[in-house]
Amino acid sequence: MSDTLLINNILNIASERKATDVHLVAGSNPVLRVGGRIITLTEEQILTPDIIANIAQSFLNKDDMDRLSKEREVVTVYTWANRARFRAKVFYQKGYLAISFRLVPPYIRSPKDLGVPAAITQLLNAERGIIFITGPFGSGRTSTAASLIETLNQNKGLHIQTLEKPIEYLFANNQSIVEQREIGRDAVSFVKGMRDMLDEDIDVVLIGSLYEEGSEEMILELAESGKLVLVIMDANTAVSALERFVSNLPADKRDWGQDLLAEILLGVLAQRLLPRIGGGMSMASEVLTSTPAVKSSIADNKFHQLNSIIQTSRDEGMINLDKSLLELTRVGEVSREDARQHSIDAQSFK
Repeated sequence: MSDTLLINNILNIASERKATDVHLVAGSNPVLRVGGRIITLTEEQILTPDIIANIAQSFLNKDDMDRLSKEREVVTVYTWANRARFRAKVFYQKGYLAISFRLVPPYIRSPKDLGVPAAITQLLNAERGIIFITGPFGSGRTSTAASLIETLNQNKGLHIQTLEKPIEYLFANNQSIVEQREIGRDAVSFVKGMRDMLDEDIDVVLIGSLYEEGSEEMILELAESGKLVLVIMDANTAVSALERFVSNLPADKRDWGQDLLAEILLGVLAQRLLPRIGGGMSMASEVLTSTPAVKSSIADNKFHQLNSIIQTSRDEGMINLDKSLLELTRVGEVSREDARQHSIDAQSFK
Protein backbone atom coordinates (compact mmCIF):
# COMPACT_ATOMS: atom_id res chain seq x y z
CA MET A 1 0.00 0.00 0.00
CA SER A 2 1.38 3.44 -0.93
CA ASP A 3 1.92 5.99 1.84
CA THR A 4 -0.90 8.15 0.43
CA LEU A 5 -3.33 5.22 0.45
CA LEU A 6 -2.16 4.30 3.94
CA ILE A 7 -2.84 7.70 5.50
CA ASN A 8 -6.18 7.89 3.67
CA ASN A 9 -7.08 4.47 5.05
CA ILE A 10 -6.07 5.41 8.62
CA LEU A 11 -7.98 8.70 8.55
CA ASN A 12 -10.97 6.95 6.99
CA ILE A 13 -11.03 4.48 9.88
CA ALA A 14 -10.63 7.39 12.32
CA SER A 15 -13.61 9.12 10.70
CA GLU A 16 -15.79 6.01 10.82
CA ARG A 17 -14.98 5.41 14.49
CA LYS A 18 -15.44 9.11 15.39
CA ALA A 19 -11.87 9.40 16.69
CA THR A 20 -10.70 12.73 18.09
CA ASP A 21 -6.98 12.00 17.67
CA VAL A 22 -4.65 9.91 15.51
CA HIS A 23 -1.05 9.14 16.56
CA LEU A 24 1.61 7.82 14.19
CA VAL A 25 4.88 6.65 15.77
CA ALA A 26 7.69 4.69 14.12
CA GLY A 27 7.78 1.06 15.18
CA SER A 28 4.11 0.95 16.20
CA ASN A 29 0.70 0.43 14.66
CA PRO A 30 -1.44 3.54 14.17
CA VAL A 31 -3.24 4.60 17.35
CA LEU A 32 -6.61 6.37 17.72
CA ARG A 33 -8.31 8.08 20.63
CA VAL A 34 -12.03 7.31 20.58
CA GLY A 35 -14.35 8.51 23.34
CA GLY A 36 -11.34 9.41 25.44
CA ARG A 37 -9.83 5.89 25.17
CA ILE A 38 -6.69 4.81 23.28
CA ILE A 39 -7.23 2.18 20.58
CA THR A 40 -4.39 0.51 18.64
CA LEU A 41 -5.16 -0.44 15.03
CA THR A 42 -3.45 -3.82 15.17
CA GLU A 43 -4.92 -4.75 11.79
CA GLU A 44 -2.89 -1.95 10.15
CA GLN A 45 0.80 -2.26 9.27
CA ILE A 46 3.53 -1.21 11.67
CA LEU A 47 4.79 2.23 10.67
CA THR A 48 8.41 2.69 9.61
CA PRO A 49 10.40 5.96 9.87
CA ASP A 50 10.30 6.27 6.07
CA ILE A 51 6.51 5.92 5.95
CA ILE A 52 6.02 8.64 8.56
CA ALA A 53 8.55 10.92 6.84
CA ASN A 54 6.73 10.49 3.52
CA ILE A 55 3.34 11.20 5.12
CA ALA A 56 4.73 14.38 6.73
CA GLN A 57 6.22 15.55 3.43
CA SER A 58 2.87 15.01 1.72
CA PHE A 59 1.19 17.88 3.61
CA LEU A 60 3.98 20.11 4.98
CA ASN A 61 5.10 23.00 2.80
CA LYS A 62 8.70 24.20 2.45
CA ASP A 63 8.44 26.71 5.33
CA ASP A 64 7.00 23.97 7.56
CA MET A 65 9.82 21.60 6.62
CA ASP A 66 12.43 24.28 7.35
CA ARG A 67 10.86 24.98 10.75
CA LEU A 68 10.72 21.26 11.51
CA SER A 69 14.41 20.95 10.72
CA LYS A 70 15.35 23.91 12.96
CA GLU A 71 12.89 23.59 15.83
CA ARG A 72 12.33 19.80 15.72
CA GLU A 73 8.56 20.24 15.67
CA VAL A 74 5.93 22.07 13.69
CA VAL A 75 2.19 22.55 14.14
CA THR A 76 -0.10 23.21 11.20
CA VAL A 77 -3.58 22.44 9.87
CA TYR A 78 -4.06 19.58 7.43
CA THR A 79 -7.18 19.47 5.25
CA TRP A 80 -7.77 15.84 4.32
CA ALA A 81 -9.45 15.19 0.95
CA ASN A 82 -11.91 18.06 1.56
CA ARG A 83 -13.52 15.80 4.16
CA ALA A 84 -12.02 16.97 7.44
CA ARG A 85 -9.56 19.41 9.02
CA PHE A 86 -6.92 18.27 11.48
CA ARG A 87 -4.53 20.13 13.75
CA ALA A 88 -1.32 18.31 12.81
CA LYS A 89 1.79 18.22 14.96
CA VAL A 90 4.92 16.75 13.39
CA PHE A 91 7.81 16.26 15.82
CA TYR A 92 10.83 14.15 16.62
CA GLN A 93 10.93 11.43 19.30
CA LYS A 94 13.81 9.00 19.81
CA GLY A 95 15.41 10.55 16.73
CA TYR A 96 12.50 9.71 14.40
CA LEU A 97 9.52 11.69 13.12
CA ALA A 98 6.12 11.21 14.74
CA ILE A 99 2.77 12.76 13.79
CA SER A 100 -0.31 13.58 15.87
CA PHE A 101 -3.57 14.58 14.20
CA ARG A 102 -6.38 16.17 16.23
CA LEU A 103 -9.75 16.51 14.50
CA VAL A 104 -11.11 20.03 14.17
CA PRO A 105 -14.91 19.59 14.29
CA PRO A 106 -16.60 20.69 11.04
CA TYR A 107 -18.84 23.22 12.77
CA ILE A 108 -18.68 25.41 15.87
CA ARG A 109 -20.97 24.16 18.61
CA SER A 110 -22.85 26.48 20.94
CA PRO A 111 -21.60 27.02 24.51
CA LYS A 112 -24.67 25.18 25.81
CA ASP A 113 -23.98 22.15 23.59
CA LEU A 114 -20.38 22.04 24.81
CA GLY A 115 -21.41 22.34 28.45
CA VAL A 116 -19.86 25.78 29.03
CA PRO A 117 -21.30 27.16 32.29
CA ALA A 118 -23.77 30.04 31.91
CA ALA A 119 -21.66 32.12 34.31
CA ILE A 120 -18.90 32.19 31.67
CA THR A 121 -21.20 32.90 28.73
CA GLN A 122 -22.72 35.85 30.60
CA LEU A 123 -19.28 37.47 30.79
CA LEU A 124 -19.53 38.11 27.03
CA ASN A 125 -21.83 41.04 27.85
CA ALA A 126 -18.84 42.98 29.20
CA GLU A 127 -17.24 45.57 26.93
CA ARG A 128 -13.75 45.20 28.42
CA GLY A 129 -11.82 42.79 30.56
CA ILE A 130 -10.12 39.39 30.43
CA ILE A 131 -11.61 35.89 30.27
CA PHE A 132 -9.13 33.02 30.69
CA ILE A 133 -9.92 29.59 29.19
CA THR A 134 -7.58 27.01 30.63
CA GLY A 135 -7.02 23.31 31.17
CA PRO A 136 -4.55 20.67 30.00
CA PHE A 137 -3.98 19.82 26.32
CA GLY A 138 -6.97 17.97 24.88
CA SER A 139 -9.46 19.54 27.28
CA GLY A 140 -11.40 21.35 24.55
CA ARG A 141 -10.12 24.86 25.25
CA THR A 142 -9.94 25.86 21.58
CA SER A 143 -13.49 24.60 20.95
CA THR A 144 -14.77 26.62 23.91
CA ALA A 145 -12.96 29.76 22.76
CA ALA A 146 -14.33 29.35 19.23
CA SER A 147 -17.83 28.83 20.63
CA LEU A 148 -17.65 32.05 22.65
CA ILE A 149 -16.32 34.03 19.67
CA GLU A 150 -19.05 32.61 17.42
CA THR A 151 -21.68 33.57 20.02
CA LEU A 152 -20.49 37.17 19.79
CA ASN A 153 -20.29 36.92 15.99
CA GLN A 154 -23.91 35.80 15.76
CA ASN A 155 -25.41 38.19 18.29
CA LYS A 156 -23.43 41.44 18.33
CA GLY A 157 -22.03 43.87 15.77
CA LEU A 158 -18.36 43.86 16.74
CA HIS A 159 -14.90 43.97 15.23
CA ILE A 160 -13.20 40.76 16.39
CA GLN A 161 -9.60 39.80 15.74
CA THR A 162 -7.79 36.59 16.65
CA LEU A 163 -4.12 35.65 16.95
CA GLU A 164 -3.69 31.89 16.51
CA LYS A 165 -1.02 29.29 15.76
CA PRO A 166 -2.35 27.54 13.77
CA ILE A 167 -5.86 28.68 12.77
CA GLU A 168 -8.12 25.71 13.56
CA TYR A 169 -11.76 26.85 13.42
CA LEU A 170 -12.82 29.08 10.54
CA PHE A 171 -15.32 31.89 11.18
CA ALA A 172 -17.70 33.39 8.62
CA ASN A 173 -18.71 37.01 9.26
CA ASN A 174 -22.25 37.21 10.66
CA GLN A 175 -23.29 40.22 12.75
CA SER A 176 -19.60 40.89 13.40
CA ILE A 177 -16.41 41.15 11.39
CA VAL A 178 -13.99 38.38 12.38
CA GLU A 179 -10.37 38.62 11.25
CA GLN A 180 -8.10 35.66 11.95
CA ARG A 181 -4.33 36.16 11.95
CA GLU A 182 -1.95 33.21 11.98
CA ILE A 183 1.41 33.65 13.71
CA GLY A 184 4.23 33.24 11.21
CA ARG A 185 2.01 33.96 8.23
CA ASP A 186 -0.12 37.03 9.07
CA ALA A 187 1.76 38.28 12.15
CA VAL A 188 5.40 37.95 13.17
CA SER A 189 4.59 37.01 16.77
CA PHE A 190 1.83 37.09 19.38
CA VAL A 191 3.43 40.08 21.14
CA LYS A 192 3.87 42.07 17.91
CA GLY A 193 0.32 41.15 16.84
CA MET A 194 -1.09 42.38 20.14
CA ARG A 195 0.94 45.58 19.99
CA ASP A 196 -0.52 46.25 16.54
CA MET A 197 -4.04 45.87 18.01
CA LEU A 198 -3.59 48.46 20.77
CA ASP A 199 -4.57 51.52 18.76
CA GLU A 200 -6.86 49.73 16.32
CA ASP A 201 -10.66 49.89 16.21
CA ILE A 202 -11.08 46.38 17.65
CA ASP A 203 -13.70 45.34 20.21
CA VAL A 204 -12.82 41.72 20.96
CA VAL A 205 -9.49 39.87 20.88
CA LEU A 206 -8.78 36.13 21.07
CA ILE A 207 -5.22 35.15 22.00
CA GLY A 208 -4.63 31.50 21.11
CA SER A 209 -1.53 30.88 23.22
CA LEU A 210 0.52 32.32 26.05
CA TYR A 211 4.12 31.22 25.61
CA GLU A 212 5.93 34.33 24.37
CA GLU A 213 7.77 36.56 26.81
CA GLY A 214 5.90 39.83 27.18
CA SER A 215 2.47 38.35 26.32
CA GLU A 216 1.04 38.96 29.79
CA GLU A 217 1.86 42.68 29.74
CA MET A 218 0.28 43.11 26.31
CA ILE A 219 -2.89 41.27 27.34
CA LEU A 220 -3.31 43.59 30.32
CA GLU A 221 -2.74 46.64 28.13
CA LEU A 222 -5.26 45.43 25.54
CA ALA A 223 -7.95 44.94 28.18
CA GLU A 224 -7.12 48.25 29.85
CA SER A 225 -7.49 50.00 26.47
CA GLY A 226 -11.16 48.96 26.37
CA LYS A 227 -11.13 45.58 24.64
CA LEU A 228 -12.71 42.28 25.64
CA VAL A 229 -9.81 39.78 25.63
CA LEU A 230 -10.23 35.98 25.60
CA VAL A 231 -7.05 34.06 26.39
CA ILE A 232 -6.31 30.34 25.98
CA MET A 233 -3.59 29.18 28.37
CA ASP A 234 -2.10 26.07 29.99
CA ALA A 235 -2.99 25.56 33.65
CA ASN A 236 -4.81 22.85 35.60
CA THR A 237 -7.04 25.07 37.73
CA ALA A 238 -8.48 28.57 37.73
CA VAL A 239 -6.27 29.65 40.62
CA SER A 240 -3.05 28.21 39.13
CA ALA A 241 -3.87 30.03 35.86
CA LEU A 242 -3.95 33.39 37.67
CA GLU A 243 -0.83 32.57 39.68
CA ARG A 244 1.05 31.60 36.52
CA PHE A 245 -0.10 34.71 34.67
CA VAL A 246 1.15 37.02 37.43
CA SER A 247 4.41 35.11 38.02
CA ASN A 248 5.28 35.44 34.30
CA LEU A 249 5.21 39.25 34.51
CA PRO A 250 8.61 40.97 34.86
CA ALA A 251 9.47 41.50 38.53
CA ASP A 252 9.42 45.28 38.16
CA LYS A 253 5.90 45.18 36.68
CA ARG A 254 4.33 42.55 38.92
CA ASP A 255 2.66 44.96 41.34
CA TRP A 256 1.25 46.98 38.44
CA GLY A 257 0.07 43.82 36.69
CA GLN A 258 -1.50 42.34 39.81
CA ASP A 259 -3.47 45.52 40.57
CA LEU A 260 -4.62 45.83 36.96
CA LEU A 261 -5.58 42.14 36.76
CA ALA A 262 -7.65 42.52 39.93
CA GLU A 263 -9.45 45.45 38.30
CA ILE A 264 -10.16 44.05 34.83
CA LEU A 265 -10.43 40.26 35.30
CA LEU A 266 -13.86 38.98 34.31
CA GLY A 267 -13.46 35.26 34.98
CA VAL A 268 -11.60 32.01 34.52
CA LEU A 269 -12.86 28.71 33.11
CA ALA A 270 -10.71 25.63 33.78
CA GLN A 271 -12.07 22.59 31.98
CA ARG A 272 -11.64 18.86 31.38
CA LEU A 273 -13.18 16.46 28.87
CA LEU A 274 -14.17 13.02 30.17
CA PRO A 275 -15.62 9.97 28.38
CA ARG A 276 -19.40 10.03 28.75
CA ILE A 277 -21.11 6.80 29.74
CA GLY A 278 -22.88 5.67 26.55
CA GLY A 279 -20.53 7.54 24.21
CA GLY A 280 -19.22 11.02 23.54
CA MET A 281 -17.49 13.40 25.93
CA SER A 282 -18.65 15.48 28.91
CA MET A 283 -17.14 18.72 30.16
CA ALA A 284 -16.22 19.20 33.80
CA SER A 285 -15.48 22.80 34.66
CA GLU A 286 -14.09 25.05 37.34
CA VAL A 287 -15.40 28.61 37.29
CA LEU A 288 -14.03 31.70 39.01
CA THR A 289 -15.76 35.02 38.42
CA SER A 290 -14.62 38.45 39.52
CA THR A 291 -16.29 39.45 42.78
CA PRO A 292 -15.08 42.01 45.35
CA ALA A 293 -13.56 39.16 47.39
CA VAL A 294 -11.72 37.82 44.33
CA LYS A 295 -10.47 41.28 43.36
CA SER A 296 -9.20 41.89 46.89
CA SER A 297 -7.39 38.52 47.07
CA ILE A 298 -5.61 39.12 43.74
CA ALA A 299 -4.64 42.71 44.58
CA ASP A 300 -3.29 41.62 47.98
CA ASN A 301 -1.38 38.66 46.46
CA LYS A 302 -3.45 36.22 48.52
CA PHE A 303 -4.14 33.68 45.78
CA HIS A 304 -4.40 30.91 48.38
CA GLN A 305 -7.73 32.41 49.45
CA LEU A 306 -9.30 31.99 46.02
CA ASN A 307 -10.04 28.27 46.39
CA SER A 308 -12.12 28.95 49.51
CA ILE A 309 -13.92 31.79 47.72
CA ILE A 310 -14.80 29.47 44.81
CA GLN A 311 -16.22 26.87 47.22
CA THR A 312 -18.44 29.38 49.00
CA SER A 313 -19.61 31.40 45.97
CA ARG A 314 -22.02 29.07 44.20
CA ASP A 315 -24.60 31.88 44.00
CA GLU A 316 -22.12 33.87 41.87
CA GLY A 317 -21.83 30.96 39.44
CA MET A 318 -18.54 29.64 40.81
CA ILE A 319 -17.75 25.94 41.18
CA ASN A 320 -14.55 24.03 41.81
CA LEU A 321 -13.44 21.22 39.52
CA ASP A 322 -13.93 18.37 42.01
CA LYS A 323 -17.51 19.50 42.72
CA SER A 324 -18.22 19.60 38.98
CA LEU A 325 -16.79 16.08 38.58
CA LEU A 326 -18.88 14.89 41.53
CA GLU A 327 -22.06 16.23 39.96
CA LEU A 328 -21.28 14.50 36.64
CA THR A 329 -20.76 11.25 38.58
CA ARG A 330 -23.96 11.61 40.59
CA VAL A 331 -26.14 12.01 37.50
CA GLY A 332 -24.49 8.98 35.87
CA GLU A 333 -22.85 10.94 33.07
CA VAL A 334 -19.26 9.83 33.78
CA SER A 335 -17.77 6.90 35.68
CA ARG A 336 -16.40 7.27 39.20
CA GLU A 337 -12.96 6.11 38.09
CA ASP A 338 -12.72 8.61 35.21
CA ALA A 339 -13.86 11.41 37.51
CA ARG A 340 -11.34 10.41 40.19
CA GLN A 341 -8.48 10.43 37.67
CA HIS A 342 -9.28 14.04 36.72
CA SER A 343 -9.88 15.28 40.27
CA ILE A 344 -7.52 17.77 41.91
CA ASP A 345 -7.71 16.17 45.37
CA ALA A 346 -8.26 12.46 44.64
CA GLN A 347 -8.42 11.42 48.32
CA SER A 348 -10.96 14.09 49.23
CA PHE A 349 -12.95 13.32 46.08
CA LYS A 350 -13.09 9.62 47.02
